[in-house]
Amino acid sequence: MKFSFIKTPRHRVFSHEPIYYDELKERQKEREKKIKEELGMLSEEEQKMGYASRIRGSFKGAQIKPHYEVTRSIRRKSNLRLVIILILLILLAQYLVKSGEEWYLQFFAK
Repeated sequence: MKFSFIKTPRHRVFSHEPIYYDELKERQKEREKKIKEELGMLSEEEQKMGYASRIRGSFKGAQIKPHYEVTRSIRRKSNLRLVIILILLILLAQYLVKSGEEWYLQFFAK
């Protein structure tokens, strides 16, 4: 007999049944497609839309920017952010220096 102070979690089983899935309809579509393929009634687009072609071509057809364009745009954004932060810091420093002078003149210049 196994005795433990710490309760270990039990294995959980996940079962998901799709809500809008009609197996009969899917089978019927597959049968119709096979019959059309055998008779040669498929259009060129339908012939190209096999599982393998959809998977292989899905990444190639995507409009993905090359790496150098992405890094260039990221650099521009970070450089612009840096310039804005520097300008704000310079303005803040200028304000502090002027207010410090006024404060110094007010209390110690008498």
